[in-house]
Amino acid sequence: MNEREHAFVIPVYRQSPWLQECIESLLGQSTKSGQIVVTTSTPSPELESVVRQYDLPLLINPQSKGIASDWNFALHSTPAKLVTIAHQDDSYFPDYLTQMLQQIDRTPEFLIAYCDNVEHKSGEMRRSNLNLRVKRWLTQRAFKGRSCLSSSEEKLRLLRWGNPVCCPSVIYHRTRLLNFSFSNSFDSNLDWEAWERLARMEGEFLYVDRPLVSKRVHAGSETSALIANTRRATEDRQMFDKFWPRLVSRAISQVYKLGYLSNKA
Repeated sequence: MNEREHAFVIPVYRQSPWLQECIESLLGQSTKSGQIVVTTSTPSPELESVVRQYDLPLLINPQSKGIASDWNFALHSTPAKLVTIAHQDDSYFPDYLTQMLQQIDRTPEFLIAYCDNVEHKSGEMRRSNLNLRVKRWLTQRAFKGRSCLSSSEEKLRLLRWGNPVCCPSVIYHRTRLLNFSFSNSFDSNLDWEAWERLARMEGEFLYVDRPLVSKRVHAGSETSALIANTRRATEDRQMFDKFWPRLVSRAISQVYKLGYLSNKA
């Protein structure tokens, strides 16, 4: 597909000291996206100043109802066929869009495409830790050297042991997801829950086995906050219950908690 059919949308919540770094990583793509849009349900003079600096459109979500509302507004705020919901604290390597579109061109009727990632913490890039190794193992176990999962059984197998999909890396085939929305019943795992529903739909999951996104780990992140108040653990159990009997689900949840260690800033 042509890069003009793609859009980056950044749903900004309150203020992020790394927003400009995120924007500059999108502007610095070797393949230029057709559009970069900023959306928010929490407008501020500071955000408006940043958006003006980069001459980007700013769209206001009139409903401030949480992450799901912000992401749904972002996903459908553009007519582009392909959408990356770029996370305000994260950054994208220059060849992110080039590599992703090359994979998409081979399977144009996909649902979502994602890639590997690294983490950024306290100014240091971490290419490997327990969390990243587990997610890579889960992905490799499901894809088995391929770059495409087609059947619902294969896609659900990817998700039953945890969520290995790097959410900020995902490109959504928006025109195939016109009736799709993120669930407001989840805060931490609204992405995992979304993948589970999409896995039951006709269409492929694609994977690019290269780290093309850097996720920032810090104490102020939504993930860190949800871990601290145990909401994350509750939602993990809810997700594992979708795939396993209750006792097995609880056992897997306890092991899965070990991955939280990498989110301690």
